[in-house]
Amino acid sequence: MPKVIPEYKEIAKNRIIQAAIKIFSKKGFHKSTMDEIAGEVGVSKATLYTYFKSKEEILKEIWKLNSQNILDLKKFKEYNYFEVLEKLYLMMVESPGLYLSFEITALSSQNENIKEINKESYEAKLESLKLFLQDQQQKGSIREDIGADVLAQIITALYTDVATQLLIGIENEKVHEKWIKSINVILEK
Repeated sequence: MPKVIPEYKEIAKNRIIQAAIKIFSKKGFHKSTMDEIAGEVGVSKATLYTYFKSKEEILKEIWKLNSQNILDLKKFKEYNYFEVLEKLYLMMVESPGLYLSFEITALSSQNENIKEINKESYEAKLESLKLFLQDQQQKGSIREDIGADVLAQIITALYTDVATQLLIGIENEKVHEKWIKSINVILEK
């Protein structure tokens, strides 16, 4: 039997993750099964288990990637804060996992593994946002009278509120307008 090359393993893991996002977004995390994920990928359940031991392990990988992708703000150093936060808003609106994050938050009260996954993801996003805001403060782009950690917390709360508004069906244009006004009030000097 030929050896599986590392690049193929990464491709296979990514396919599983994308299938899981699709299934979780459609059915919810709790109602989704490993059988459904395997079916979406087109592999056996046994093959799926060679990559991930559980749905929680897949979720952990999704949240890790989500944290890296959404708030890897180091790659946005050449942009001003407003452009970056606009990109963040667009990523949130276009994310297939937007609604999934609320389910995961709710499941955190019932499942210690999910609680830990959610906590790690939250802390990573908050830290990334804080570092980005500190950089913007050092550049003189945003207010400096409030610590970057507090500003990060406020923006994270705003982000959650915006996601809630979108989830309950408030028109995107109205939500986006409030996002822009709120960001300006929070960060402008």
